[in-house]
Amino acid sequence: MKTLQRYILLELAGPFVISLSLLTFILFMRHMVFLFPKIAGKNLEATIIIEVIVLSLPFIIALVLPMAVLVAVIMSFGRFSADNEVTALKSLGIPSHRLMASPMAAAFCLMLISIWFNDQVLPESNHRYKILLMDIAYLKPTLKLREGVIMDDFGGMGILVHRIKEAKGVRNLTPTAPEDPREERGETLESPAELFGIIISENLSSGTRRTIVADSGFIRPTANRKDAVLTLYHGEIQEVDPQRQEQFQRLFFTRHRIRLANIGGILERGRSSRYRSDRELSMKMIRERIKNQRADTDSLYHLAESLLDSLQSTDLTTLACKKFIGEQTAADFGKFDKVPVELSVLPKRGVTRFLDDPKTRLIAICREANFIQKRTAALQVESWKKISIPFASLVFVLLGVPLGIISRRGGAGVSISISMGVFLVYWICLISGETLADRLLLSPFWAMWTPNVIFLILGFWLLLVQVRGSRSLALARSGFQLDFRKLWRKLRQRPKDTVSRQGK
Repeated sequence: MKTLQRYILLELAGPFVISLSLLTFILFMRHMVFLFPKIAGKNLEATIIIEVIVLSLPFIIALVLPMAVLVAVIMSFGRFSADNEVTALKSLGIPSHRLMASPMAAAFCLMLISIWFNDQVLPESNHRYKILLMDIAYLKPTLKLREGVIMDDFGGMGILVHRIKEAKGVRNLTPTAPEDPREERGETLESPAELFGIIISENLSSGTRRTIVADSGFIRPTANRKDAVLTLYHGEIQEVDPQRQEQFQRLFFTRHRIRLANIGGILERGRSSRYRSDRELSMKMIRERIKNQRADTDSLYHLAESLLDSLQSTDLTTLACKKFIGEQTAADFGKFDKVPVELSVLPKRGVTRFLDDPKTRLIAICREANFIQKRTAALQVESWKKISIPFASLVFVLLGVPLGIISRRGGAGVSISISMGVFLVYWICLISGETLADRLLLSPFWAMWTPNVIFLILGFWLLLVQVRGSRSLALARSGFQLDFRKLWRKLRQRPKDTVSRQGK
């Protein structure tokens, strides 16, 4: 049996690695369609791009692992069935469920690793990935000066350059380009000018319009690599005050410097918010947030009880609150949003009058309590999701073994198609359950575990059919041939060999 279990594991290893790589690649390419517009044109370094790619992989891997298990199990046991190895093992007295020992053990180990991965690695990678994308969003693309084009990306200043000193046949200039090595060594260049025929137009905060005209100049980045200094030669500055248009100021210069602030090209890390969303929290963080939110709910509960004493017992608001607070537990307090619509509309009054009115304060407290309860449910959903999705690996082994035996000669195409169909139904159930739990229509536990329970029952049923030796689920050319009456008779009757042993 040990040799047989090792043989099954070796047969599972290849399809698992191939399916995991293929599915990861497919989902990653789909993710890149949405990611590419966010990083394109930002002039990012190769290390930043690699970091973005690496941080986007953990979420995909956590999703793909159960799917890869299902594909591998169906492909491997489909080949066993096609080569009549399953039939040979059954003739030796080894039933189908005995073949699941090593796959279930491997899936159990994979489940433990996935739970740790979802709890420790995935939240941190999601958080760093979000911060990095926000930092990239703040980054301005590196500006390029082009001949004959007015560049107005300099904070209200427009720059027109008639000719740029050509370098390798490209007629543009990046303000944050590195300096000439000869300048860094302290050598004096014969002609440092690289811009010719410069016209700068600027509207000052005082309303004055300023125009600068220069014969030539050059641009160099500052030490912080975010700003640049534009040096102009042999020109003039013209200023016109719209309040006094009869006055015209004209100033000639031999050399003039202008600082161009925040022209981009440098990525600043850590400038975005450090707030963590639900998918960026570990189980420990989720428990702490739930504890704090329940404490807030209890405080609101006691405050509402004190406000109820100041209202008349026949008041409609009082009756509704007593129904959801006085007669039920604090856990049901958040359901106050189900009271009649007229109670949920706050009167349009001033702030002082609003604070003095117990009825409106009570309605506002109920609204806040309802919001907190929904946030608590969302956190509980995220906590159960970290366990239910890895547990799906065990469920898919139980489901994949009989499906693989049924598929027989279907090959990799049929195996992947069946796996995709199963996982699509599983994911739809998971998303629907999460939506219902967020709206307080379903328990967070059952929202995340109902898909596992459904496929677990289905897997046990298919396995029972295989153990009983029923052919009613054999995959023929015409599809699945399912006869419920014959299947029910097969399930009720005992196997002949068992009856004969008991007779002896």
